[in-house]
Amino acid sequence: MESVARKYDLTMLYAAYAAFRRDAARLEAALGQTGMSSRQAGTALANTWSMFTFHWRLQDNAEKRALWTVMYAKDADGPARVGVVLDSLATQTLRVVPLLDGVDTALEQRDRRMFTHYARELRASLDALLDFKECYVLPLIQETLTPFEWGTFDVELRRGLGVRGLGVFLPWLLDDAPEATRRAVLRLLPPPIRLCYRLTWRPRYRRRGHLAVPAC
Repeated sequence: MESVARKYDLTMLYAAYAAFRRDAARLEAALGQTGMSSRQAGTALANTWSMFTFHWRLQDNAEKRALWTVMYAKDADGPARVGVVLDSLATQTLRVVPLLDGVDTALEQRDRRMFTHYARELRASLDALLDFKECYVLPLIQETLTPFEWGTFDVELRRGLGVRGLGVFLPWLLDDAPEATRRAVLRLLPPPIRLCYRLTWRPRYRRRGHLAVPAC
């Protein structure tokens, strides 16, 4: 496997992981929030969960197709160091699946106790998974993938989103993000997209009900 020091911009990956952590924290805290009617709370919860699950599956599929599969293949004839890390990643990712299903079931059955349990477990497992990715997996991208291969991930993600999906993804991604993250993400995008985000996509996103940021 070729090992060359590179500096790819992983801003979007880190921003996406922060957005998943944000939503998981909101879901865990959802039943303790006050100040909303039952209908408003239900709408906010449903919207937050729908956004989270859609983007989680989209991100997971794009990473598997364009990143992890390619990295596995390039490591096949080497010392298998990358493969060991990715095997561990796959195991941790699988642990999240039944928790997603558990939250889905709890919402369908309107089971408060079940939701509380699975939302708490989901947040803990998600945090562990994303910490592992950031500490051990993302650094391997720099030394494993060629510029073309890294660029394929962006193509795969955009293909899954489509133009309309980008109008939902971007305000979701930057919801409650630190100003530094917001600026870094927007710098990666062409001016027409930034304009659409500010004038149309962000205001439309904010008109929809979403769970509030949990108190620290």
